[in-house]
Amino acid sequence: MGGPVTSAWRRVTGGATGRWSFWKFNWLAHHKLIRALERGRVHARGELLDVGCGAMPFAGLFDGRVTRYWGTDLHGSPDLGDARPDAYSRAQALPFRDGAFDTVLALAMFTYVPEPQEMLREVRRVLRPGGVVLLECLQMGPLYPLHLDYYRFTRHGADHQLRAAGLEPVEFIPIGGLWARVGLSLITPLNRINRGPTRVLTELPVRALYVGIQLACEALDRIFHDPGEVLSHLVVARRSS
Repeated sequence: MGGPVTSAWRRVTGGATGRWSFWKFNWLAHHKLIRALERGRVHARGELLDVGCGAMPFAGLFDGRVTRYWGTDLHGSPDLGDARPDAYSRAQALPFRDGAFDTVLALAMFTYVPEPQEMLREVRRVLRPGGVVLLECLQMGPLYPLHLDYYRFTRHGADHQLRAAGLEPVEFIPIGGLWARVGLSLITPLNRINRGPTRVLTELPVRALYVGIQLACEALDRIFHDPGEVLSHLVVARRSS
């Protein structure tokens, strides 16, 4: 029975984080991002390019809104898993012709690029006139250990960067708040503990702590939400010409 039970447990604890999977690591941030994308996807249309796509966990959110969903990422990126993007490339050198896409999606990317303007100029180049970018701009999230982590952006900083690259901000959608940030700081060391050969002992206690911490911080985040203190913004911006 050990095999089927183990496989079932992996299906429950692994895979993409959904709206209600609060026993998973980083649910506190991921479900808020899903809500922001559901709000921002009304701007998406035509051919969409997901820059830094990873395993494309959010592609399903754009079903029926775009005609094709493309993805590009670094070769050997730890976020790819078994997925194969349409192209391997850096965000600063996209292998597509000018004006190839109606929509560009860039999540969890902006803070890991050493020269943000190079990335934004490439995004603008591959967008058709009137095309839209949905860009996640991190303001106070934890450091990500798998990539070099360069910047944090307030709403004003993101606005400045976009306008300097010829992209006009249309909407800023807040993602999470201060209590969500506290919760992420609390569960990160738990995630480090729940690895290796001792995981057979730590798995259930750590998952239980995930549930308690994330649900408590989610409630506090809603009660004491401050619009100036956010994890990140999903910025919708348009190429004007």
